[in-house]
Amino acid sequence: MGNKRRAVIGVGVAAGATGAAKVMRKGRQPAYPPGPDAITADEARAAAERLLGQGRVGRNDLAMALALSVSTSVDPLLHGRRYFPRMLDDIRAATSSVHLLIYGYKPGEIGTTFLEVLADRVKAGVEVRLQVDAIGSEIDFGSKDLFRDLRAAGIEIVANDGILPDRDGLLGARRFDWHLDDFGHFDHRKMMVVDGRVGYVGGSGIEDHFNDERFYDVMCRVTGPIVAQLQLVHLASWRYQGGPVPSRPLETYFPADVLTVPADAAMTVPTTILWNVPGEGHHPISDAIEQSIEDAQRVIHIVNPYVADKAVLARLLDAARRGVEVRIVVPGKPTPPMPAAAFRHHYERLLDAGVSILLHPDMAHAKVLTIDDRVLIGGCNLDDLSLFRNNELDLLFESAEIAELTERQVFDELVAVSTPAIVPTDPRERIWNAAMDRVSRLL
Repeated sequence: MGNKRRAVIGVGVAAGATGAAKVMRKGRQPAYPPGPDAITADEARAAAERLLGQGRVGRNDLAMALALSVSTSVDPLLHGRRYFPRMLDDIRAATSSVHLLIYGYKPGEIGTTFLEVLADRVKAGVEVRLQVDAIGSEIDFGSKDLFRDLRAAGIEIVANDGILPDRDGLLGARRFDWHLDDFGHFDHRKMMVVDGRVGYVGGSGIEDHFNDERFYDVMCRVTGPIVAQLQLVHLASWRYQGGPVPSRPLETYFPADVLTVPADAAMTVPTTILWNVPGEGHHPISDAIEQSIEDAQRVIHIVNPYVADKAVLARLLDAARRGVEVRIVVPGKPTPPMPAAAFRHHYERLLDAGVSILLHPDMAHAKVLTIDDRVLIGGCNLDDLSLFRNNELDLLFESAEIAELTERQVFDELVAVSTPAIVPTDPRERIWNAAMDRVSRLL
């Protein structure tokens, strides 16, 4: 998120602290690890059928636990120049459906490229469904012409409204939602499912600053049974936003052979989908991060643009003091600067405890954590907004092989170009940093 997210928060606060608090946060319920009733990959299609058969899908329906599953390939791709071509190639190969859920889709060279490729698939009879965040994609403002062209190409679109008015249904025919269940909650997820066979999860929008490397991000490509659960996530979210029930049989979106792991599969990686559903107290990403840091024995490696949550920072400090190697890569050119200031307030204690803080020369926007043999990749920042108030999506891999792969394909390059942080000494900056830390729950 950029400067607009801060303006949006201001709007939410101005709407009334009591009402906003009630909407934005319900009592937190333990959501990780998933319990015995969690939906397996084999059960994903039946779960989708139940939700699609309901007259209305509410936010409480989204707070579903997803069971541990398997990925048969995992490819964490750093840089838009790596992941955008792979995504576009998978879209070009689609034969039945392309399902996108992207926080920010905006005009520009890469936005036009996606539009052209998606429009071509629609002409070939492929169903294309796109979910966006209304604020993140500026659908009523700077991106209005782009979304007009997307609709004209036959792409069905729904949007999440984090500020009023809250509207549901397809773009061009949206209606006011009196439940106001999106108010205060922004859909910060980034994912794609193609033909129910290939999935992507990460932190990138379809915006030029991800393509030209002003922003460095990661999208992770996966295949295997885990994709069935990603498909469930998309279809449940689609109906929640008022998207029409798909007319094709569900087996179109849940091909049975995806659930079979070949005996000669190159890898079988235990994988869990973590989906934060704010307003329902359902925060499995937050639970998994806190638990993993507490359990860490060897290493905690993080790249994240917004490290401001005090509970996470306290756990990182404790981990370093007990001898865990803690290394954090953050942007040297943060956009916006306020969360970075809150993080700088903690530099002295963290550095004294042995934490390595590295400043990337540009906007390191990726959200990746390697904690011993666990890897989390997705769109969740380490701030209160993402951990508790946004819709967020991460993949959790439990595999030494994927931890090593992520070090090679993500961290090695980021670390190589980054420089050590130093404790601020300017009194005015220290006062500013302390002030931002005090209000970090609003950042």
